[in-house]
Amino acid sequence: MEIPEKHLEVATIEYVQPKTKKFLFTSEVLGVTLYNQILCFDNCFFIVISQDNTFSCLSVAMTQRNSIDTISSAIFSTDPDSRSESIANTLSKSLKTSIPIYVSFNANIETIGLKYVISSLIDFFKSHSEIIVK
Repeated sequence: MEIPEKHLEVATIEYVQPKTKKFLFTSEVLGVTLYNQILCFDNCFFIVISQDNTFSCLSVAMTQRNSIDTISSAIFSTDPDSRSESIANTLSKSLKTSIPIYVSFNANIETIGLKYVISSLIDFFKSHSEIIVK
C-alpha cells in the first residue's frame, strides 16, 4: 500500500498597520489628578478615566439610528449614580458621533466635578483631529 505524499503550503503573512490609536493625558478636577486613556478603534471609542489606574465600571452610549437621541447602558458598575454612563451619554451627544463610546470612570470626585471631567475630554477630542480613526 502506497502512502500519499503530503503537499504543505507555506503561508505568507503580510504586515498590516494597526488602525487602533491610543491617547493618554492627565487632568486635575477638584484637586484630584485623573489619568485619561482614549483608545480609538474602527468602530468605537474606549475611554478610561481613573484616579489610580483601576478599572471597575463600564458603560456604553451611542446615537440611535436616524435620530439625535442617544441610548446608554451600564455594562457593569460599582457606581450607584452611574457616572460612567452619564459621561458616555454626554460625550456621545457632544461629539455627535455615530459610533459607540465605552467609558470607565473610577475616581472619588463629587458629582459636581463631572462637568469638568467631561469638558476636559471634549476639549481633548476637539484639539486632536487625529483622534478619529478613518
